[in-house]
Amino acid sequence: MWSTVGLSSKGEKDTSEGSSATRISKKLKLKFTKAWLAFLKLPLPLDVYKEVLATLHQNVIPSMSNPAILCDFLTTSYDIGGVISVMALSGLFILMTQHQLEYPKFYDKLYALLTPAVFMAKHRSVFLQLLDACLKSSYLQAYLVASFAKRLSRLTLSVPPAGALIIIALIHNLLRRHPSINFLVHWEVAQDDGVASLPKKIGADPFNNEETDPAKSGAMRSSLWEIDTLRHHYTPAVSRFVASLETDLTVRAKTMEMKITDFSSGSYATVFRDEARRRIKQVPLAFYRSTPTSLFQESDFPGWTFGCQSNMGAQASVEGNAVHTLETVDASPAKRSRV
Repeated sequence: MWSTVGLSSKGEKDTSEGSSATRISKKLKLKFTKAWLAFLKLPLPLDVYKEVLATLHQNVIPSMSNPAILCDFLTTSYDIGGVISVMALSGLFILMTQHQLEYPKFYDKLYALLTPAVFMAKHRSVFLQLLDACLKSSYLQAYLVASFAKRLSRLTLSVPPAGALIIIALIHNLLRRHPSINFLVHWEVAQDDGVASLPKKIGADPFNNEETDPAKSGAMRSSLWEIDTLRHHYTPAVSRFVASLETDLTVRAKTMEMKITDFSSGSYATVFRDEARRRIKQVPLAFYRSTPTSLFQESDFPGWTFGCQSNMGAQASVEGNAVHTLETVDASPAKRSRV
């Protein structure tokens, strides 16, 4: 009865149009996937290769019928190392988190990418954000997180001030997410009597920074002593920011994670601009009670004599002798005239 009126035909028409649109979308995705697979098999120039890796995770993977097909291409690119690995990390991370891709050596390769050159690379902002996201899981083993924290801590000795700020934020998040590695902040050695004490041997760090395997790095027997050196960093922003690690990060209710995006695009220019805009309560002044006569005072270098003083004395004596000679020459004709 209702079909004769035309009420059911409208619903059937909408259903058929929806199913046809779905079929067309699937066919387009299938052809799009085949076209990209054929394109990636070509010998691509280096600049095109980098451009593909930079846009793959945003413009290609969401439109593919089966993004897991790209696992071979992305894993091969990730194993190359250097900038190529950094650029391939975005697409590989999407396949692992959204398409159930398993890559056992992922964290080993990620650990090897942590070099001073990464903090000056063009795509460092995206890489550091992905690094923070990759280390967010609570299922990561303690030795792995400790190795990353120690590797980052060692990098603070060689990276620019902007890189040191990022590393402090990353280590702050690692200590807050993984309480099992908080012993790295204050490491103690248990004696035979059961009483904990600090290691007696100074200058010996069991951590091997040259080791590429996090399991063999020895980070679990080390400490984050490099972070303590940042208290005396030549950049005031770094020395102030390192104080954030002094709080008890195990109390999650009183602390919060830091956004890596706030630090990932830093540089010398941004650090200088922020320091110049900072308002200070008291302006430091340098003044002299009397006009200085030399660059250094004698009290600055007790027991030292500078060559300039002896040269000045010799020059004065030479000038005095010359004047005395001239006076003698001028006086001799007068004496002869009298005779």
